[in-house]
Amino acid sequence: MIRRRALTFVLILLTVLWSSCTKDSTNPAGGGPTFPSRILSISPSPRQDPPATTNDLLAAIDLAASAGTRGMHLNATWRSLEPSPGVFSLTDASTALSYLGVLRGFKLQVVLSVLNTNVRETPTDLVNVSFDSLLMKTRFHAILDALLPLLNSNVAYLSIGNEVDVYLSQHPGEWAAYKSFYEDAVNYLHQRSPSLKLGVTTTYSGASGTDSLNVRSLNGSSDVFILTYYPIGNQFAPRQPSVAIAEIAQMVSLAGGRPLILQEVGYPEATSLGGSEQAQAQFVTNVFSAWQTQGTAIPFLNFFCMHDFTLAQCDSLALYYGFPNNQPIKDFLGSLGLRNVNGTPKQSWQAFLDGATSVAKR
Repeated sequence: MIRRRALTFVLILLTVLWSSCTKDSTNPAGGGPTFPSRILSISPSPRQDPPATTNDLLAAIDLAASAGTRGMHLNATWRSLEPSPGVFSLTDASTALSYLGVLRGFKLQVVLSVLNTNVRETPTDLVNVSFDSLLMKTRFHAILDALLPLLNSNVAYLSIGNEVDVYLSQHPGEWAAYKSFYEDAVNYLHQRSPSLKLGVTTTYSGASGTDSLNVRSLNGSSDVFILTYYPIGNQFAPRQPSVAIAEIAQMVSLAGGRPLILQEVGYPEATSLGGSEQAQAQFVTNVFSAWQTQGTAIPFLNFFCMHDFTLAQCDSLALYYGFPNNQPIKDFLGSLGLRNVNGTPKQSWQAFLDGATSVAKR
């Protein structure tokens, strides 16, 4: 039985951005960054039919900016940044951070995925090493030392792990060790980069459900409280879009006075799951309404995502998360976009544009 928990995933084509974008691009927003107290973001997955090119990804970033977004969410795994012990692969990360943060002026929320939902993404030689060991902490200090020079002033938030409660709920004996690892990383980064706001990403269902005490304890040293939010039930079926109003209010309460960072907010519209374009659009509208009510308690909100993924991409993602033959997860992953795979808008895209306008006016 697949867990009644939303799975998130790395934006596949982020690697295209990291590998291909150059500093010759222009910033259509113009000028240097001036940030309001609330930052709207959307993960700019490009249209995929016909197959996307680098220009399609750049067009998606342009579309996000023209819609009124001023933020961007990035996710990279520790393993991808340290492919072999002590050897770092940071060129692509440097390009992405420079392009999005410096050249384009987006305010960035970056995730360094030590755990990525239900996958452990440490370097391969550390897969059997305890998180609270001196070796693990020392090695993590080294990757942080390598990354810190790349984290420009527009990197506002750094998360140490993505949806870590999913993995830790499956390995309950590791909660204490990961807390020790996380607290050590926070202390180290607070000394090295005091202005950087730190957190650890968990799911809303984990933070509000049976793992709530563990999530609260884990966040004891956090500067910000970071959640992902996909209101789904059994077999990834979306719940009523109206739940967003009360549940986002509950998230602010769970944050315990810390700023609430909504790293990913999404809603599948696949009819096979019981969804619809109308329900997805209403969910987007409700999220914006809840955000207006909560105000600056939520300084950063990222919708996932702009365009749907292809069937092949969904197959790849399902395989990554260990569910290669499960159609519901593929339908979920493939219908989160506010625009279709061929680039045409869904009803939710207009809801997003309307919500972005309402935020800009406040």
